[in-house]
Amino acid sequence: MMAADVSISISFLLSLVDAPAVRGSGESGVIYTAEPLDGCTPLTNKVVNDSRSSFALIIRGKCQFDEKVRNAQNAGFKAAVVYNDLDHGLLVAMAGTPDGINIPAVFISKASGDVLRKYAGRTDMELWIIPNFENSAWSIMAICFISLLAMSAMLVTCFFVRRHVRREQPRASQIRGFHGMSRQLVKAMPSQIFMSMLEDGCTSQTCAICLEDYNVGEKLRVLPCHHSKSLHHNMVTIAFNVSYFLVDGEPALLRLI
Repeated sequence: MMAADVSISISFLLSLVDAPAVRGSGESGVIYTAEPLDGCTPLTNKVVNDSRSSFALIIRGKCQFDEKVRNAQNAGFKAAVVYNDLDHGLLVAMAGTPDGINIPAVFISKASGDVLRKYAGRTDMELWIIPNFENSAWSIMAICFISLLAMSAMLVTCFFVRRHVRREQPRASQIRGFHGMSRQLVKAMPSQIFMSMLEDGCTSQTCAICLEDYNVGEKLRVLPCHHSKSLHHNMVTIAFNVSYFLVDGEPALLRLI
């Protein structure tokens, strides 16, 4: 005979601090009616060694929930299934002291308990205790909402960063940098002795940097741009070791390097 599966929906787990809970994948085993049925005294039916887990079916009433569960555990059962003794009674969270309790326990309705009693003791039947995912659904919704907020924040951040970069690019393209000549190039510039303003190749009598007039016999450097300007010999190193930047044609920075 093929084994059949009976599954019930858990409404409440044993609401005791540190009490074991049913695994997310569920628990499976064979259901047995507790003797006595209320489970308020040590159970007379003990669990025989079996590869499958055994669950104790206990009715509510006459003693605390934790006492029922503890007696089922002492009898060797791997879980306690307590069902209501009232047809239309509300399911409540089981209360009590969890000290010494190492097995999971669940509380179900009287109708579910009556159905399970029909299958009690049948080894060809297997009972699955599956956790109630109502609370888990809220957790999943909260995780999805937080993830959505995080993704939205990332998208907004990327948008503003990209907008800032696009604004800065045109400004950067308008800035042109000019850097001074090396000392080797400065030394390689042609030089001459100033004799008079009419001398060939020296049509200016004023230094382009310090704006002072040349003196006859003074050593000059000729500008590499071939303009009709020349510089004092000692001003060339300063002039061509200055870096400056132009923004829209206007000087923005002047510094010595």
